[in-house]
Amino acid sequence: MSRPTSHFEREVAEQPDVLRRILDDPNPRRVAEDLRDRSVGLILTLARGSSDNAVTFFTYLAGQYLGIPVASLPPSLLTLYRAKLRLGDTLAIGVSQSGESTDVVEGLATLKRGGAITVAVSNQPGSSLEREAVYSLLKHAGPERAVAASKTFSGQMMVLASLVAHWSGDTSLLQALEEIPLQMERILENRNEVERAALRFTHARSTYVLGRGLSFGPALEVALKLKETCYLHAQAYSSAEFQHGPIAALHPNDPVVLLANQDASLTSNKLVADRLRELGADLTVISGAPELLQVASAAVPLPRDLHPVSSSFLTVLAGQLLTLYTALSKGLDPDSPRHLSKVTKTV
Repeated sequence: MSRPTSHFEREVAEQPDVLRRILDDPNPRRVAEDLRDRSVGLILTLARGSSDNAVTFFTYLAGQYLGIPVASLPPSLLTLYRAKLRLGDTLAIGVSQSGESTDVVEGLATLKRGGAITVAVSNQPGSSLEREAVYSLLKHAGPERAVAASKTFSGQMMVLASLVAHWSGDTSLLQALEEIPLQMERILENRNEVERAALRFTHARSTYVLGRGLSFGPALEVALKLKETCYLHAQAYSSAEFQHGPIAALHPNDPVVLLANQDASLTSNKLVADRLRELGADLTVISGAPELLQVASAAVPLPRDLHPVSSSFLTVLAGQLLTLYTALSKGLDPDSPRHLSKVTKTV
């Protein structure tokens, strides 16, 4: 593996170590054990940007393993419109990389005053968000110098997944999480397919990124990275939702990326992939499913028969590498996207 050319590339490569630190942290287990003794019937989340994409992943995970519905609240509902919510048996989770996103902090404080149990997920101990929470879960990612999030995003996914795994007591999920750092290292050691796939995006101006279920949050994040660092008009859709209108806007010059797990979404994703190829789409598939890889214009194979949660983390990593090499092929600096700063404060 060559020496990193940017902060973004170096921080992408740091992710296995970040995830190991989260897995070694006993706090998610302690919080999960405490929550198990409480009556939680609803989980509300507050987040922006990449953090909200991690929450989308969590929404599917909590629904499957805890049987608890998750709703992502728009922070402005609380900070601008001063909504008074009825919060019986509610867990509220605020997610912010810096822990200083003003509307997330104020929103979590409002939910706490309304009677919700509060959890802060951030990368900074002692942050404003942490001070408004009953429980704090840290990502242990260290400083992130690139504007575009990489290790802090996968760190959020792992913190939330670890909470769900310990709360549910699902041993297969816990084992899958433990194996992710090593699986990531193997992908980082062999990036050839991703680098070749990125060349297809060199002259693109628009792209679609598709996922479904546990891969939908990763699809949202990959699309955001392509916007931030490559200035592509990248739109993320559920692969099911894409067929209900957006597919009409598909142009042969617009590459499509499909992130697909080998789970209950596989059959529907295969139908979408077949339809896209019939329409002449330039389709890049990131998956471990042979039936999807064989119909792709460009294939980024993941290990076969992975746990869907493991696969979700690996699609994020492959998508980050796709973003990195696309930016480099366009002659862009992935560390310093125009018009952006590392901490964005909205009210």
